[in-house]
Formats: sequence, C-alpha cells, structure tokens
Amino acid sequence: MSFNIRFLICVTVSAFFSCTSTKKVVDSNEPKANFDINIPVQLAEVDNLGRIYVVDDKNRIINFKPDYNEQYRYANKKSGSVSSVDVTNPLRIVVFYDDFNQIKIFDNTLTVINELNLADKFADISAAGVTNDGNLWVFEPTQFKLLKIKDNGTVIYETSNVNDFGMSDVKINDIREKGNFVVLCDKSKGFYIFDNMGQYMHHFEASDIRSFQFDGRNVTYYTPTGLKNYSIKFKERQMLAFPITMQKEGLKFIIYNNGDLYEVNENGINVVKKDTK
Repeated sequence: MSFNIRFLICVTVSAFFSCTSTKKVVDSNEPKANFDINIPVQLAEVDNLGRIYVVDDKNRIINFKPDYNEQYRYANKKSGSVSSVDVTNPLRIVVFYDDFNQIKIFDNTLTVINELNLADKFADISAAGVTNDGNLWVFEPTQFKLLKIKDNGTVIYETSNVNDFGMSDVKINDIREKGNFVVLCDKSKGFYIFDNMGQYMHHFEASDIRSFQFDGRNVTYYTPTGLKNYSIKFKERQMLAFPITMQKEGLKFIIYNNGDLYEVNENGINVVKKDTK
C-alpha cells in the first residue's frame, strides 16, 4: 500500500473517531420542544372555523390557519397590552385593551375596522365582548353595570346595579355572548349568567379559572385541576375526561373547541384532534 493511501486511511479514521466523540453544542436559544405552533403565548383563542388567534410575548396578534400556518398579524404597542380577544364572530373580532380603556374591532384579516376609546364615555371598563347583533357588551365596575353599547359608545341599554344580584366585589375580566345567553367571568369567583336582553339569571361558582369557552349552552373552562364543563340549562357541572395530562410542565391552559383540545404552553401550542383521542 502506498504512503498516500495509508495517509488517507489514517486521516479518515481519525476524523471518524474525532466526530463521533465530539459532544453536540446546544444553542441556548434552541426551542425545548416542538409544537404545532412554535411561538411564546400570552393569550390564545380559537374561532368556530378552527382558526387560531395568538397574542405573543411582543403583544402581536397573529392568526393561524387550521393547518397551523400563519395567515395574518397585527402589531401595535401604543394601545398597551391586549387583555382579551373575542372571536365569537370571526368577521368581527373584538380586542380589549384594559390599560387604555380601548376596544379595537378587526375583520377576518386582522384589519382594524373600528376603534373606540371608552375613556371618552365611561369612567372605567373592565371587560368587553361582541353581541349577537354586532354591538358590544362592556362591564362598568364603578357603576356596577353591564352595558350594551354601539360602536360609537352610545348606550343601548344597561342592567340595574349588579350588587342587587349579589355581585359584590366582582372583577369581571371577560364577556361572551352566544345564543340566548351572556356569560361574565370573574376568574376567582366564577361565571355570572345573563340572558341576551341583559337580565340576570344566576351565578355559577368556580375559582382559579385560566380560560373558558362558551358555545351557547355549555361553559367549558380550565383550571389547574382539569378541564370542566357547566350546562347553563341544567345548572350542572362535570369533569371532562381526556387522554392527555392536564398538569404538564409549562402548560398555561387548555382550549376546548368543537371536540379538539388546544394545549397552550409557554412557548407554543399543541393540538389534539378529536379523531386521534
């Protein structure tokens, strides 16, 4: 064997052992897990078409198609942090900014179609949501009232003082209307149910609420003890059993939408489809 061939063999063998014994250097910025949607999540909602709306750690609103590919995004830091996103009507998405008492209404491409500065009309607003007829629900904690308003802030009608219903010291932070009911959420005290004419019906007690969805009949909500369901008609609560772990490290909350589960983690979202459970 010639010197050149022996030299090439030695170099090749040496390189092989050198490569196989070298430890992989892990980038500290490398994602720790693969998600269906890889993005730091502050808030997330899913509409009835399966489109996912995420508010990320930069306060951007990002819309993902059901195949998890990004479709639209909106970024604006001037309004403060996004407090809630109501996607009940996919053509009229209501985003509430509690810091500045402001509502922005988007179409399905995340284009702003209206903005309402609530501070011009009200002392304070703690929650907002869209109505069945395209108007807005807002909760005014200083007046202790649920108000139905137009896009320009004009009050259509209002409830009487909610303290009369036993709603004292509430911190309403989200409102959803679907079908014949309006659901107000206090994360520490539970859900307050009204009809869609603003008449108070009853209170359902719950605590440590991380997220909830409302389909017009049932409130499905997540707490650290699991995913639960409450029937407004029958006034009954039940635990929902699913073949996934509800106490995963980094899990923020779970969204239940049309039989599918969306695991919202600190750094992304995983989707468990109903036909794979």
